[in-house]
Amino acid sequence: MKTTTQIAKVALNFEEMDVDQLLTEADGTVTGLTGSTTFTVLAIPLATITSETAALRATATQISAGNKSVTLTRQQAQQANTLMRSLVANGHSVEDTANRVAAGNLTVAEGLITSTGYKLAKAKTPHKRTFEVVKTGTGWAHVRAAKARKGNEGHIWRYGITTAKNVAPVTLITRFNLEADIVLTDLASNVIIGIQHASVLPVGRKTGTTPATGGGIITAIPASTAKHSVFSNAASDPYTWTDFIYTVIP
Repeated sequence: MKTTTQIAKVALNFEEMDVDQLLTEADGTVTGLTGSTTFTVLAIPLATITSETAALRATATQISAGNKSVTLTRQQAQQANTLMRSLVANGHSVEDTANRVAAGNLTVAEGLITSTGYKLAKAKTPHKRTFEVVKTGTGWAHVRAAKARKGNEGHIWRYGITTAKNVAPVTLITRFNLEADIVLTDLASNVIIGIQHASVLPVGRKTGTTPATGGGIITAIPASTAKHSVFSNAASDPYTWTDFIYTVIP
């Protein structure tokens, strides 16, 4: 006879947080787990979490004070990545222990998790493809976007290193492909990159336009009577780009 047990899940979306949020989350888990008689075995000792948090906070303080050197910015990215990995590791420990102790009681498991300073993962809903970073590894990032329309289309990606999330890169590298996914490799480690995307559809036989789209917004590029795309030299950029998304490269 098959039985189904509901499992309480820990939210591990630390890569979506900025440095201040990450520090707050780390502080919360240290407070919640200190002295716990339930969560006595953790993947990463609390002393290590405390040390990593202090190091990142010191670097962030220097950057906030105006020292935004490339060396310090990369150091912050590396420290943030290290702390994120530690929080994820302990998150798995907390999740496993809470569900084991609760023995199938979802309410008890969720209460145990929230007592540690970790947050509960939101219930999963069917994934809708959007412009997002799917996964990162040492020197690489897998990025994907929603298709503009059903059928063939071209995809334009541009990206560059930046000093912090929500700060657009100054220098951009552009890549083109025919798939709504791209894997960027040979990237520098311990840096933050910003990425944008736009899609280009073939010239429409009926409309006589070549739409370029990003984030669901379509911009029409006039086409000649011969159905060739026409680009005005006076236009600085004919494409409609998404907003930048940012990720830390391990």
